[in-house]
Amino acid sequence: MKKSFSLIELIIVIIVVGILYTSISFSLADNSLRLAASQFISHVNYTRHLAIKDNKMQYYPISNNVVELNRSKYWFKQWWQLRITKDGDGNLFYEIFSDVPYVSSTGSGTYNFDTKGNRPTSKWEDTFAKDPDGRYLIGHCGVAEYPDCTQVNEKLNLTKYYNITKIQVEENNHIYNVSSSNNFRILFDSNGNAYKDEGQDGDAGDINPYDKTARPPLLDVIKITFCQSDTCDINISMCLSQKIGNIYYCK
Repeated sequence: MKKSFSLIELIIVIIVVGILYTSISFSLADNSLRLAASQFISHVNYTRHLAIKDNKMQYYPISNNVVELNRSKYWFKQWWQLRITKDGDGNLFYEIFSDVPYVSSTGSGTYNFDTKGNRPTSKWEDTFAKDPDGRYLIGHCGVAEYPDCTQVNEKLNLTKYYNITKIQVEENNHIYNVSSSNNFRILFDSNGNAYKDEGQDGDAGDINPYDKTARPPLLDVIKITFCQSDTCDINISMCLSQKIGNIYYCK
């Protein structure tokens, strides 16, 4: 007569397997969250580095043509920023870019996100940062005004590569979720100072980058939380503080 498992033994085995599965799942989730957070922290620091070392600033026109006159007019706009948003498929991604002047015959402005809504301009090859492999640091591709997917580092697509389903931003006890209509930006000037908003086309922030009403400096700690669930019970948080000039893990 063959021995068989009793009901109690089966229940115990099922419980043990369930515990092991849960432990492994949380371990994998924690690992992917940490990978995403580590990459993000590295890229925030890289954005600051690009802003400090950038040499595109032009204080005066090198000729009297309209293009050069406008290049010097907008020299101060060439800051660097990291923007987190959500695409039409619900994927959270971020990208690193700077502003550049128009090179058209009229040269009446700059190529940047605030003059083109929430899309990059047709001059993305001049505005976006690249990784060491020469891929653009854009987590979105293959659609209007974005480069081909073979040209970008798609690891900046946090949903696709790290299963990040929600990103919460907390500042001054106010919390909001990043969405396609509610982006989160971190801007850096040439001194490495952090700012919170790009400003809108035509307002004071678009003309004067140091206008605190349109492009406010980062004075308080901003908490950014990556979540792998709608309830954010599986998460990891980072804090950005201008006072210490750094981004770091926090609770």
